Amino acid sequence: METKLVNYKLPLDLIEQIESMSKGNKTALVVELLQQALAMRSISEAERQRMYSAVKRYNYETNSQLHECPEYSRNLIDGLWI
Repeated sequence: METKLVNYKLPLDLIEQIESMSKGNKTALVVELLQQALAMRSISEAERQRMYSAVKRYNYETNSQLHECPEYSRNLIDGLWI
């Protein structure tokens, strides 16, 4: 893979979260995070909405861990960009 050095201004709390996740190569972690975000963004908004609705329905019907912890649901919503 060809690479290029670029500079971006990122919020400090985001940088801290990335650094706390990294146990080694921070560049590789950032590349993986960006690839995941791009892959999620390639899913249509309608499909993301269906995925979110299905998980939300499942959580309330089964009283799953996502229902118990609002942070998990927030992470799901953020991941699906809804």
